[in-house]
Amino acid sequence: MGSLICISGEIQQRDLDLLREVAGIHGFTVTVMSRDGIQGKRFEEDLPRGFFSFLPPSPDLILELFANLLLGSGECLPLFQRVGDEVPSFINKMPILGVFETPLTKAAVCSMLLAIVRSDAVNERNKAMVSAIVKYRNEKLDLVRIGTALSSENDLQKLLELILSTCREILCADAGSIYIRERKEHGGAFSDTLSFKVAQNDSADLGRMPEYSVPINCNYIAGYVALTARSLNIDDVERLDESVPYRAGRALMEKTGYRIKSMLTIPLKNHDGEVVGVLQLINRKNAPSVRLDKANTDQMVRSFSLSDEEFVQSVASQAAVSIERAQLYENIKALFEGFLGSSIAAIDERDRVTSGHSKRVMGFVNAFLDAAEKDPLCPYYELASSPDRRKQFQFAALLHDIGKIGVPEYLLTKENKLGQGEFESIMSRMDYVELLLALKPSNAPGWSSIEEVERDRELLKQVNECGRLSDELYRRLDELKQKIYITIQGQKKEFLSQDEWNKLSVRSGNLTPEERELINSHAVSTFRILSKIPWTGNLARIPEIAAQHHERTDGSGYPGKLTGDKILVESRILAVIDIYEALVAQDRPYKPRTSLKKALQILREEADRNHLDKNVVSFFIEKEIYRSPEKQSS
Repeated sequence: MGSLICISGEIQQRDLDLLREVAGIHGFTVTVMSRDGIQGKRFEEDLPRGFFSFLPPSPDLILELFANLLLGSGECLPLFQRVGDEVPSFINKMPILGVFETPLTKAAVCSMLLAIVRSDAVNERNKAMVSAIVKYRNEKLDLVRIGTALSSENDLQKLLELILSTCREILCADAGSIYIRERKEHGGAFSDTLSFKVAQNDSADLGRMPEYSVPINCNYIAGYVALTARSLNIDDVERLDESVPYRAGRALMEKTGYRIKSMLTIPLKNHDGEVVGVLQLINRKNAPSVRLDKANTDQMVRSFSLSDEEFVQSVASQAAVSIERAQLYENIKALFEGFLGSSIAAIDERDRVTSGHSKRVMGFVNAFLDAAEKDPLCPYYELASSPDRRKQFQFAALLHDIGKIGVPEYLLTKENKLGQGEFESIMSRMDYVELLLALKPSNAPGWSSIEEVERDRELLKQVNECGRLSDELYRRLDELKQKIYITIQGQKKEFLSQDEWNKLSVRSGNLTPEERELINSHAVSTFRILSKIPWTGNLARIPEIAAQHHERTDGSGYPGKLTGDKILVESRILAVIDIYEALVAQDRPYKPRTSLKKALQILREEADRNHLDKNVVSFFIEKEIYRSPEKQSS
């Protein structure tokens, strides 16, 4: 039943009665409205099938009366306008159905009603055509949008979540899941199982879903689709034909009471046609906002259409390629991190004294970045809040000492000023002097008694093991160097050789200037080694960051003698952490462990001397980064 509106004007009762009579025969009702009644009225769901105007013909009047009537593209105003003996010229330019003269005849009314019906049919076809065009265009735009989104995501878990949520949103699916087919080994053949990875549901609380495996066979829907590499569109899972081999899993239904009705399962195939996963969409809803329950599922869920299936298949091809790319990215990432671990292990193996130093340094770096990320006003917030810069800094912290691979091992493991063999040689010489005093004192003119020999023996032990050489010890060592003894060959010799003197007279530490230079060369080696790695753009500064951690803000550091802001901020932070960790590390053979209070005092003093960045030291202390990384993270 449709409705017609007769707009009153100079209308004769006979014409109105005829209009109602013929309209009734054709299933229409006729309502009479005044000009004031129709003016400004908004027609929505009660839109009339047509209008008959008995008002004087006027273009301005027609536009005024129907200004609020919504028309589709190319549609005519469903209006018939009464005219006199002559048809006004504007009528030919107005998008209306036609005109009529009075008095009306049955033939004229029938013709107008048929014109309205034909116009409705044309409009419906046009609407359907426009709707199909719009849907096609939107699907293409959706595919472009999805492709862009998928190509920018390398995290596999996030990628799977994105694929599923996007398909569910576009197809109005209440739930869904994705299964991935793992390879038996990197680059090897695929396994015969699917690994459940992602599940989403708008109507049921899934909680934390554990990963599980589904065999690729005919027993399960997902396994069947992976086995056959063909899509499966099921109208009602609860009414599967007994002739089909597969069945739906009931774990979800039994756990949550959730009913599964319609289901679309699509294989995710790569360029070679291999199935890399399965995408499953569940319960296509009539409206996205509906929350399903057992009672309304039959009413609110409909089947997935052929168009839906074709659209998801288009998405699936993009998704499969993106999944393989993300898996490859994760494999490369795992390979790279394995290389890092092996490199650090190699350093630790060569330098047992500082074993674990690099990992502890990275722990403090993470603690520093975590604290900075919580403080948007601090100068390190931008660094801490950038995932790429964080990762770059973390890798640089791990690799900052990789150049030590090129340093002679005896220097890395050197515990005292003299090597074990060198010290034993001097002790043997001291035994020889003691023998001379007993048998022929004139051949040991440098010593007056056995007691003096023992004092010198103790002096050598003390000097060899001390970290800092006091003025008094230096004076006594200098006296010992000049003492003379006669060799077996009858030659006069100073007790200490020049090489032994150079090593024992080091005032701080246990390395000579030449040995220190060799150790310091590890910074240059670090840069040279890391520069040979083809880093991606977001990791390109790792060699610089790692190599600059021994630079000092006053220019006294190495290898580049850089000053102030010319040193990368990551390197300035790394310098503070590297010194602190070395100070508080477990007792090393050449120095005792420094107390926390003393270590922080040293950092402050180094900052006051303009060796370390004062802002970094202040942040390190104020935020208590010096606490262990384990406590910091808790």
